[in-house]
Amino acid sequence: MPFDVKDILRQLEAGFAPESGAPKWWQESWEDPDGFAAALAEAHAGRGVPPPKSRPGQQYDFFHDLIVRHVALERPAFRTHARIQGWQTLGYRTLHDLASRRASEWADQGVEPGMKVCLVHGVGQELLVSLLATLKLGGCFTLLPPMGPRAMATRLDILKPDFIAAEPHQLPLLKGHEQLLLKSQGRGAPGFTSHTYKPTDVVGLLFSPLVDPPHTPVPLTAEDAWKGAIGDGMLTFGLGQGDLLAAPDFPVLQHLPALLFATLLRGATYLHLEMADLALNPAPLLEHPLRALGVTPKLRDLLLRHRASLRNVQHWFRNPEEPYDAQAWRTWVKQCGLQSVPSSNILIDASAGGAVLMSSRGVTDPATDVHTDVFPVPGRAWTLKDPNESGQGAPTDVGVFTLLPDKDRPPGHVLLARIRQRYHYGGTQGFRHDGRAYSAKEVTAALEDVPFLVGTSVVPVSTGGLASHARFILLAFTGATPASPSSEQELNRRIEMLLGGDFLPDRIEFFPLFPHRVKGAVDDAWCASQFFTGALHRKAKDPMFQALTALRGRLLESAAASGEDVPSRAR
Repeated sequence: MPFDVKDILRQLEAGFAPESGAPKWWQESWEDPDGFAAALAEAHAGRGVPPPKSRPGQQYDFFHDLIVRHVALERPAFRTHARIQGWQTLGYRTLHDLASRRASEWADQGVEPGMKVCLVHGVGQELLVSLLATLKLGGCFTLLPPMGPRAMATRLDILKPDFIAAEPHQLPLLKGHEQLLLKSQGRGAPGFTSHTYKPTDVVGLLFSPLVDPPHTPVPLTAEDAWKGAIGDGMLTFGLGQGDLLAAPDFPVLQHLPALLFATLLRGATYLHLEMADLALNPAPLLEHPLRALGVTPKLRDLLLRHRASLRNVQHWFRNPEEPYDAQAWRTWVKQCGLQSVPSSNILIDASAGGAVLMSSRGVTDPATDVHTDVFPVPGRAWTLKDPNESGQGAPTDVGVFTLLPDKDRPPGHVLLARIRQRYHYGGTQGFRHDGRAYSAKEVTAALEDVPFLVGTSVVPVSTGGLASHARFILLAFTGATPASPSSEQELNRRIEMLLGGDFLPDRIEFFPLFPHRVKGAVDDAWCASQFFTGALHRKAKDPMFQALTALRGRLLESAAASGEDVPSRAR
């Protein structure tokens, strides 16, 4: 099908009323993804820069298209701001030189096309340089920002990387894998041409928090990565050379490298700001004109407190999976002076290549600047599956949004509702945190040897509302000994130390009881049933159950002291 990209871009800038449904070209792009990608690639080539080497459906040279094409323009590729150092800028030319030298060093250490390279970096210069060096060598990257040692060990054991890129002070996090650490001293001689991937080559293995369990590596093909980047760069965010995109507080594992790829492919600049720094001083966010700004509820509330005016923002977007508090959003829009600034809902899944759902970017009605409208992104084939998980198509206008082809792809989790010509985000399949899976098993495993606990279980509780948000409650059983005032702090400290802050439960409930077990493991179904019916609370206060619990505790202590097998914890 023919696609007029110039007209498409004009329509996206002007916006369209969602009542009329997606424009005709948008619907046709779902039916002809390959033709649409080819049209975007032709329009993307532009003037004043070398043509891209990638050819949709044929070959993809990420290093050339992301970096080499833009070296001559002397533009910044990455900006960041720190409290002490202030602004730091990394240009395309410098990034090219650093990544080329690192690739040369790594090649000497044995990195070859197809090898798995795990990047243990936070967002910053080191991550960009290592990511691009991996792409130049044709490697398969994995982003693994520093977590607690137990969470790191779980993911590294599953991933089984060939090499690891990390900074020297992160070595304690790599226990058992230290021999895989790559050395980078900046002394390599830049040379050799960059690697070209085939469409089906796996360019990345990503630990997506949208996949359950979240420590499952998800393959990202070269085709998905490149098509996602060009679609997001041109359509989702409308980026041009020199434009700035920022998304403070957006979870790294869900959104990178997709946001980086979309930005660099278009010769734009990625602006990174830490929320901890913005909490003290949000001024750096206001110092540069932002083509697109991602806003989370946490950032929204921070800017409300500081009464910031966002006159430098041309387009802002939010994740539709986050809490839908329309009043808070509209208060923020009014206070920051954004009533006439385009806004949109954008759901990004880096393991699928980038944005998978998005809404119109224009201002069609100031009274509906915060809404639940979304459409599957242009250029991606998709379908609605029945929520019964049978794999059949949805028999109604509500179903699980599923990208096609879905073979070897993690099952979808978003419920999409079709009302006439409009589509609405309708929540998730199962309990999640803003669309992200909660790793309950990792949390309970990390608490197995806590002295004052005899078992734990995590129970998700729906808070109701439009998007069915959930809270995860940790049930902590203390046996015959009641919890101390410091027990909750101790458990939170342990979870954060061993796993990381993202693993903290929303609440902890202590019960001076023994949990039911099946084959030695805590029975999560029993725990949930007892909690929801109030039985755990009643038993914890009942004198008879308290006496039985104390007696059971004595029996267990006696058995342990005598060296006998501990009695079965069946009840």
